[in-house]
Amino acid sequence: MKARVLIAILLGLTGCGDKADKLTQLPAAETATQQAEAVSVQAVAAKLENVARAVRANGTSEPAREADLSPQMTARISAITVKEGDKVKAGAVLARLDSMEAGLRVESTAANASSTQTQYELAKAEYERLAPLAEKGTVTAQQLQRLASQRDALKAASDAARVGQADAARNVTNTNVRAPFAGIVSKVLSEVGEVATMVPATVIVRLVDMSSIDVRVPVHERELGRIAVGSKVIATFPSMNESAEGVVTFISPEIDPRTRSAEVVTRVPNPNNSFRAGMFTEISIEPRKAQESLVVPRSAVGGAGDNRYVFVISGDAVEQRKVRISTVDSKNVEVLEGLKADEHVVAEGIGRLSNGTRVKLSGAEPAQAEPEKPVEQPAPSDGAKP
Repeated sequence: MKARVLIAILLGLTGCGDKADKLTQLPAAETATQQAEAVSVQAVAAKLENVARAVRANGTSEPAREADLSPQMTARISAITVKEGDKVKAGAVLARLDSMEAGLRVESTAANASSTQTQYELAKAEYERLAPLAEKGTVTAQQLQRLASQRDALKAASDAARVGQADAARNVTNTNVRAPFAGIVSKVLSEVGEVATMVPATVIVRLVDMSSIDVRVPVHERELGRIAVGSKVIATFPSMNESAEGVVTFISPEIDPRTRSAEVVTRVPNPNNSFRAGMFTEISIEPRKAQESLVVPRSAVGGAGDNRYVFVISGDAVEQRKVRISTVDSKNVEVLEGLKADEHVVAEGIGRLSNGTRVKLSGAEPAQAEPEKPVEQPAPSDGAKP
């Protein structure tokens, strides 16, 4: 009897298991439908093309020259002859220091120089008078040697006195703080009556030369081969909606190991002082020559900023891959990193895809857009948008 009950229980458990399996299985028709689903896409191959693409970077404008002017001596400020915003020529007096002490020192050193010169001349004359007597034995050699030593010592003292006199005269000229170059007074940082010191330096006036402006921009090491000193530059100032033409004046010989970029200095003429220091500036540097570049359509790239990606065809699915790009024109971009030549990417409609999405190719491969040829534009007038 017990054996029959045990067999019945086992048969019941087996039946329940079969029922549970049947409940968790999808219908065969539904599974086939899911496996057959695939997004229809068009693919395009990444091609190497010769592209004359401008090198673009952003920076901040700064004066071509700037100087924080301090005195070359310690004295009280007696006058400041300029105000903020004044345009001055090179050599113009910007401030004056109290010259009374310097004037007294000039008089003192002049008197000392005159006295030592007179003593030297007397000693020299005495030596020249007694030198012939030493040959006759009237004056001993020791006496003549002592006279020569006195003469030489007074000669050295006279020379030192003249140096002191010249230094005192120079200090008189140092009571004037002059402009080292033509420019605009940006700030007046001291007041009449203050004591200006040479160490630590007291800044009296800040002077800037805005006849042209410099824009320092970082350029990636991959781009440095495209440009050279003297390369043409178009500087755009978005806040003013204006552009101007300039040139590359310096390319740093050092590359920052953290950013893999080198500093490039560009100079833009500013004859009307319309551009100011500290303005955000977009720089476009004309390349020296066309360079072989990996090009794909702009529509094949998604994302923004530093987070750009493409979908690479891999069998019957797509692989989302991060890339670094640079604009070629309105239709194409250059892929700098993340893609190889002849790899196929989804050409458009990438918003429907995600990593691993199954796809099927539809129709022929779309023709890749030809890179736009740069349009020759007349050189912009000063401060005018080209």
